[in-house]
Amino acid sequence: MRYADRADKSFGLAGMAISLMVWDAESSLNHIDLDASPEEALRMTPDFYISPVASAKAVWDNNLRRFQLSSAMLVANVVCRSMVHLGRPAIPSTLDDAMRAAVIDEGEALCQLEAEEAVRIYSKAFAYCHRLFSHPEVARLAAGLSDELCRHGRMGAHEIFDMLAPLNRL
Repeated sequence: MRYADRADKSFGLAGMAISLMVWDAESSLNHIDLDASPEEALRMTPDFYISPVASAKAVWDNNLRRFQLSSAMLVANVVCRSMVHLGRPAIPSTLDDAMRAAVIDEGEALCQLEAEEAVRIYSKAFAYCHRLFSHPEVARLAAGLSDELCRHGRMGAHEIFDMLAPLNRL
């Protein structure tokens, strides 16, 4: 993921944190470090990466859940940056196509999903994120979290989700 500047990166990371909350995966986040490389900026807990030692079905289910969350975080990152930070009503079709292709590739690699299955997951995440970040209160929370990330550089999961607690009332 490439970012135009620090503010752009903070909005993308804020979008990812919001997606974790909306997808009921707050316990997966350890912290966000705005000064880390893009690949290391959002640090997940070890449980997010480790599949349980269990049946092949349990491992596959865990991989599918991780794929769904990763797809949602990717989409939320881009949609938050585009709609909230840049004020665009939608993302460019070329970016939509690139994200869809990345999700298809990851779905095949991680879960052996057919392209159509991965596209369904992508489309669901995209539609939900578009509605989510169109909501004025969600946009306000995203902007507030982005400001705090810029101010502090690093925030733990507890601080982040305390800030985002009003999402539970929407």
